Amino acid sequence: MEDASVNTFVNVSWRFGVTVASSGTDEVGKNFLQLKFLYNEDGKIKSIFTEMNINQFYKLLHDLEKAKNTL
Repeated sequence: MEDASVNTFVNVSWRFGVTVASSGTDEVGKNFLQLKFLYNEDGKIKSIFTEMNINQFYKLLHDLEKAKNTL
């Protein structure tokens, strides 16, 4: 049986923004959050980028808190 590798979380950085111009008028004034996750995979630092709205961020935060409490 092979050992399963475990990726190690290294860091997260974030940027908060507000859409000030868009071809769609319903997008102007909406908040967003850009996240960059860094993790170690087999000795190499890799990254994942994602962008989400505020509701999606609060859902992620809630899910992370649930995961933390189960550890």
